[in-house]
Order: sequence, then C-alpha cells, then structure tokens
Amino acid sequence: MTIKFFRYNALLVVVLSLVIAILGLPLDLILPDATLYGMISKEMYLTNDFINLYSLGYDWLDKPHLPFWLTALSFKVFGVSNFSYKLPGILTFFLGVLYTYKFAFHNYGKQTAWISVAILCTSFHSILSNFDVRAEPYLTGFIIASLYYFDGFIREKSFKNVLLASFFAGLAIMTKGIFAVLPIAFGIGGHFLFKKDWKGLFNPLWLVAIALILVFITPELYSLYVQFDLHPEKVVFDQQNVSGLRFFFWDSQFGRFFNTAPIKGSGNVFFFLHTLLWAFLPWGILFYIAIIYKWKVNVKSKEKEMMTWFGSIMTILIFSLSKFQLAHYTNIIFPFMAIICADFISNLVSKRGALPKWIIGIQSITIAFIIVLTIGVLVLLDETTKIEFIGFILLALFALGFMIKKTDYKIINLIWISSIVSFMMYAMLMIHFYPSILPYQSGVKAARIVNEKYDGKGHLIDNKTNRFDFEFYLDRLVKRVKIEELNTATNAVFYSNSKELKELNDLGIKYQILEEIDSYPISRISLPFLNPDKRAGVLEKKYLIQITN
Repeated sequence: MTIKFFRYNALLVVVLSLVIAILGLPLDLILPDATLYGMISKEMYLTNDFINLYSLGYDWLDKPHLPFWLTALSFKVFGVSNFSYKLPGILTFFLGVLYTYKFAFHNYGKQTAWISVAILCTSFHSILSNFDVRAEPYLTGFIIASLYYFDGFIREKSFKNVLLASFFAGLAIMTKGIFAVLPIAFGIGGHFLFKKDWKGLFNPLWLVAIALILVFITPELYSLYVQFDLHPEKVVFDQQNVSGLRFFFWDSQFGRFFNTAPIKGSGNVFFFLHTLLWAFLPWGILFYIAIIYKWKVNVKSKEKEMMTWFGSIMTILIFSLSKFQLAHYTNIIFPFMAIICADFISNLVSKRGALPKWIIGIQSITIAFIIVLTIGVLVLLDETTKIEFIGFILLALFALGFMIKKTDYKIINLIWISSIVSFMMYAMLMIHFYPSILPYQSGVKAARIVNEKYDGKGHLIDNKTNRFDFEFYLDRLVKRVKIEELNTATNAVFYSNSKELKELNDLGIKYQILEEIDSYPISRISLPFLNPDKRAGVLEKKYLIQITN
C-alpha cells in the first residue's frame, strides 16, 4: 500500500469535511454562546470600539478578545451574517488540520500524518464546532500550531521555532485564557520527564518563551486594563473595584477550577471519560485503546514523542477535576488524540494480518450505531428527503468506493468506512436536522420581522434577560428601556415573553401584541420536540409588543 493511497484518501476526507462546513455556514447561530459571541462582535463592528466588550448593555468580563476581534474584522469585510461569523473559526480549524499533519509527519511519517488528518476532520465535535462556532475551532488550530513549533525547537534548537510557538500560544491565551496553554505545557513537560531529559526540561529558553508569550498577549492585557482597571467605579459581578487583569490571570481560570470565582460551576469527575466516547465519535473507543497501546509501546522503546500522550491525558484529568465541564472543552486536544489514534492504526497496518478481531468488532458496532442513529433521526423528523442530502450520499459513496478499492487491510477499510458513514450523519444534521429545528429560535424570527416591518424600532426591556439571538439578527443595535420608563416608548417594538407580559399587566402598562412566535430552547433537545406530532405540547410563546399608553 503506497503513501499516495493514504494521501488521496485523506484529502478526500478533508474535502468532504469542507463540504459539511460549507453546508453549515448559512445556518443560524445557536443560543446562547454563539449568538452571544456574535452579538458582542457585531457591536464591536458597528461602534468601532475594539477595546470594550458589552453584553445586555453592560460591561462584559468573561472571555478574552481575540475571537471577537477576528469576527468583527470578518464583519467589516463581508458584512454581518452567519457566514462571516463562522468563517474565521472554520479557517483556524483547518489551519489546525495542517499543523496536525505537520506534527505527525515530523514525528511518525506520512502514513500516520494522513490518517491523523482524516480522524481529526471526521470527529463529531470538530464538525459540530465548525457549525456552532465558539472558541474551540480557534483553540484547536492555535494549540497544535504552538506545540508543533515547540517540538521543532526541541529537535532543532531554533529560536525561530520558539518565537512562532510563543506567538500561537499567545493567540490561544487571547482566545480562552492562560489555561489554554495547559495541553502544551503538559505535553512538553511530560515528554521531558518521561525521557528523563533534564537538560531539555530546564533549558533557559523556556523562560524566554514565557516572556515572549507575555509580549504577544499585551493587546489583551491593555484592553482589560482600559475597560476595567482604569474604572473601579464600574459594577461587574454585582460589585465594584473589579480588576480585569486579576480576572484574566486568576478568577477566570484558577478561580473557576477551584470554584471560587464570580462565575461558578458544578461537575462530575467522570464526565469527560464518557463524553469523549460520543464527542470524538467515531473514534472514541479506539482512542482509549490507543492511549493504552502507546504507553505500553513507549515504556519499552522510549523512541517516539510523548507530548500528545501527556497533553491529552493530563488535560482530560484537569478538566475532570474542574467544576466547569462542557463537552466541547475537549476539542482543543483533538489533534493530539487524532495523532495517537493514527499512530496506533499505522502500527496495526504494519503488522499484516495481526489485527485483533475485537477491534474490528468495536469499530463495526460504532459504524452500525451511526447508521441507525442517522436513519432514526430522519424517521423521527418525518421529513421528505431533500435532494441535497441524496446528492451528498451519492458523492460520499463514490468517495468510499475510491477509498477501499486498492486495499485488503480491514482496519484501513474500517477507517474510511467510519469516515464516510460519519459524514452521512453530519450531512443529515446540516441538511435536515438543524434546518428543521432552528426556526424555533424565536428571537431570530422576531428580529427578522422587526427588520422587515418595524425597522429601527427593535427594543428590549432592560432586565438582563438573555436574548442574544434577537440582538444579533437585528439590522441595527438594539435599544433598551427600563420597565419604569416604558410609558415613554410608545413607538418602540419590544421582543418579550410571558413573564414580562405578566409584569406589565401587574403594573397596569397597556400594550398591543403585534406577533406571537413559537419558541423552544433548541440547545436542550428533547424527544417530544423532535417528534412533529408532539412538538406543539412543548413549545412556548414569545411576543412582539408595542406599548399603547
């Protein structure tokens, strides 16, 4: 089997991954995070204020600036749209695909590099995060790029590699905070400790790297200082004298880990152990087998790198101990995990006929599960199959035929079959599933009605209620009115809910309902909602109203 075979097949996988990403580009953003990030970026773009971050009309201190800067720049080039919001994240993800290949190539060779690309591009949460873009696509690209250049420094002792590694590490920090460099630090530190390379571990240039990272994150530190540290009178987290720099270096990271920060969470130590089984689908079970295999092999030989192993395991452990646990957090180590799985597969390929039947069985069950799940969702939605979905299925089957015609290695056939079957599920999500449920994000529909019928009149009651979708899809910046001042806003059109209408009734404020809109929180999917026959029973009502006093 030639390397050219792996290259063509992996490139086909990348192309299909791009097709899925393109299918998701025009689809609406999902509440709450994507619409929140989109709204903040939109306000930055419209006001040309690239320093201050605002949410719900108030100073916002949570995430760093870089994703908002990149998105606002995209808005300046392409205008405000779903496409321009998602584009920077998707491009950064595929930058991560490139660096995953480069890292695997330099440490394992072309065969493992191409397989790792295929695994990364087909993992479930990689696809989902390229549709529901938040911080993760950015982190996926920046972290593996940084590790690649740090690995280059270890091999070549080149200052250029330290400079580039520090630059990408700085970008990761300005995306999520200083904990974003943990996979890199765990990977490098674990690698040296495992190999007992004390000289490499205590190289003074690591201090230079830290200094460079601090230089590269200066724009973030300056922005936080200007918005918060210069204004101790501002009320943030219901208190004054809040330091943006302290929050950035401590509360948003260590404070969350120890659950002492203003924003608190709760979690289970086993959350990520079972979450990875579906988040890294169809490779979740294979990953757990691969990490055990890699440890056993490397304990004996100590020839191969261990950065990906320690970076993965220690990051999962730290996330598991933290009280903040969301499935998409693990995306940042998907390149590491893909390389570990690819190395495992390459070793099996090199041992012709030595593949354990139980591994074939596990991956075959995974494939069958994906097929059943895809068909089950289509049946539940009870929709006519769209021509775009049929076209993608035919394209995927043609690609699969090309992929498997030249090999008799069962494990490799299983890799390509797993990839194509996964793409069929992802196509179903982008063509059928999400288009069928996204219309129930009532804020999006309400904003479009206001844009068409009541341009410039879009308002919200100023009570800090989350309505990021309404704000993002309004053509203009939303205006807020305190409830005690509503009688003065008789020409305004308010997007409201039943709780607020009850409050207006209690206060004797008269209003006219202009539109009633069906609503459902689609980030919390339920079977009754997915079933068209039962959907009406779980829907809520949202309203566009006008004050008539």
